[in-house]
Formats: sequence, C-alpha cells, structure tokens
Amino acid sequence: MKPKLIKFVACGDNHGDHGDAESIAALLAYCDAYSPDIKIHLGDCFDLRALRQGIGSGDAESGESLAADLESGIEFLRAYKPDVYLWGNHEHRLDRLIASSSSALIRDYCQDIKDRINREARQAGAKKILPYHYARGVFRLGPIALVHGYAHGQRAVEQQGQHYAQAGGAFVCGHIHRLESVALQRDKGGQAFSAGCLCDKEPGYATARLGTSRWGSGWVAGWVQGNDWKIWLCHKVGDRWFFQTDIKLWQPKRK
Repeated sequence: MKPKLIKFVACGDNHGDHGDAESIAALLAYCDAYSPDIKIHLGDCFDLRALRQGIGSGDAESGESLAADLESGIEFLRAYKPDVYLWGNHEHRLDRLIASSSSALIRDYCQDIKDRINREARQAGAKKILPYHYARGVFRLGPIALVHGYAHGQRAVEQQGQHYAQAGGAFVCGHIHRLESVALQRDKGGQAFSAGCLCDKEPGYATARLGTSRWGSGWVAGWVQGNDWKIWLCHKVGDRWFFQTDIKLWQPKRK
C-alpha cells in the first residue's frame, strides 16, 4: 500500500511592505482551491532594509522605520498560515546584528524583533522555523529538498539542485525571484525549481539591476507520495492567473 499523498504549496519573498497585493491575493485564492496538507514559506517574509549590511547614514533606507515592513510581513503570516517557515537572508540581518553589533541597544532591538517574528509565525501555525543556514536551513518533504537559497546567478537553481536534491528527487528555492525549472543531469535524474516571488518587481533598490528584469511573480505547488512527486510553477499568464488544482492519477492495469 502506498503512503498517503501529501499536497503542498511553497512560496516566499513577499518582502514585507514590498509585497505585491495581486500576487498575494492569487496565492491565497490558490490555497483555498487546492487545500494543501502543508504550506511552506521559503523566507524573506520581511525586507528589513534599514538593517542591510554596509548601509550608511547617507542611504535613504537607513532612515526608514521598520514598522510598516513588520506589520505587513506579520499580516502575510497570519493570512498564509505556513506550517514551515524558513528564514531568508533578509531575516538573517537580525541574526547578524545580534551576533556582531557593538551596540547593546541594537542587539536587544534586533532580538526583540526576532522573537516577535518567530512568535507570530508559531501563532500562525508554523511547527518548524529553520534558520538561514546552508545545512540547518533545509526542509525535506520526502524526496523534495526546500531552502531559501544560497546561490545566485545564471546557474543558481541547477547548482543548488545538484547539491541538495537526492537522486531522482527535487529541489525548490526562493531568493533569486525567478520562475525557473531545470532538469538535473545526474543518475536517476531529478529537477530543480525556483519559486518566483510575491513582491513588487520595482523596489527602489533593484531598479538599476539587469537581473530584476527576470523576476517573476508566483510560487510552486505539488504533491509527494513516498518517493513519487510532482511539482508545478504557478504564475500569471498575460493578465490572468491559471491554477492547476485538480489531481487525477491513472495507473495501467497489470496483466
């Protein structure tokens, strides 16, 4: 007897008050229609841009309050209700300052924000909260490995897929904001996916980067049953969103 078929959704990179309202509404509508058994947040639920490494007093972001960013990210957690929350590199800005700042005031402030974020995530339903860490930040759902993302560039999805996916399995990441699917060239195959993003594709800090033109709004969904799995990209086509929510399985008769 095969194990239970588990439906899942994985999304990320809403970036707090940079969240794209239409994309978020589409995601929530999809979850209502698909009824996943497990929902995963791939990280960067908050932007925390005022805490960016190397930011100076002359940068406009350094003077921005975190209040709207935090409230928007928390609102998303309450609406999406993830079962698993992977911290991204933007949340990791808190850990970096907690560990390295010479100011006790900054350390305490960042610790308070971290505690609040994790508390809100747990109250929203998160049973697992994993740090932004190349080894400890990996969530495995059967043969599928999910991370926020620890590489960028043209081959980031393939490189991470080769590293994290088991033979014949799959890999899913956020971080690079692209919608991408790559077949893994290895024994028993496999596939790697980038889940896109749920944020505004025109944030001020990214408008001068060529890579921003490749950003895509969306998420991934699929199912796993033992070592069997299927993943698809959910995204906008033209001015409409097309949802794949019905699962039909067919098995040939054995002679």
